[in-house]
Amino acid sequence: MKYLIYLILILFFFPSCQSSKTKKHDEVSVFCAASLVDVVSEISSNFESETKSTVKLNMASSGTLARQIENGAQADIFISANKRWLDYLAQKGKVDEETAKRIAGNEMVLVAPLNSKLEAFQFSTDIDLLNLFEGRLSIGDPAHVPAGTYAMQIIENLHCREELKSRFLPAKDVRSALMVVELGEVDAGIVYKTDALKSDKIKILTEFPDSLHQTVDYYIALIKGNEKERSLQLYNYLVSENALPVWEKYGFKR
Repeated sequence: MKYLIYLILILFFFPSCQSSKTKKHDEVSVFCAASLVDVVSEISSNFESETKSTVKLNMASSGTLARQIENGAQADIFISANKRWLDYLAQKGKVDEETAKRIAGNEMVLVAPLNSKLEAFQFSTDIDLLNLFEGRLSIGDPAHVPAGTYAMQIIENLHCREELKSRFLPAKDVRSALMVVELGEVDAGIVYKTDALKSDKIKILTEFPDSLHQTVDYYIALIKGNEKERSLQLYNYLVSENALPVWEKYGFKR
């Protein structure tokens, strides 16, 4: 009788363990720049429907995500809003460098709250950013937010960094930088064009030329040691021609 009970328990728990292993095998964890939340969410949802797998998204600034991965966070795919943080993880031996590649591009724009008296204008190198508005300027924190780094490059090339420094309002990621503008807590902000296009609470004042900052490029790579079948499938799906219409739908360049 005792052995019969043991047999029943084994038969009861074994399928459960197998199911857990299968579930874990079919899960893909993507650490992705916050500015890609809509496009990557939609592509991941399409992938889940086609493969019956699960995609877990962790969205934050690229620098924050890179530090998490460096400190042991379980990620399968990393998508950065610039090459700097991908290179950072490569130097730490955390990414499969053979899979590192550019996946999309973006633009930088100057935005203001919808009810602002500021009007849209054609960009010129004669722009007086310092005196264009009186209040604070929302940007991503340049220490770990790529959009903030691009914003600082623009400000430096317009020769007004020191004068504007006391008016900066750094945010934890580019979405937060945009939200502050939407709430009217600042007079202006420098954010990605794709984020600005989705908001009905702000207006785009002007688009900055690439000559004022490094080209806004997103990079993708598999995390070393996590090159499992599902991860590779999603990686290939994200960079495929099938996903191109979704990237274009949200305003990204390929």
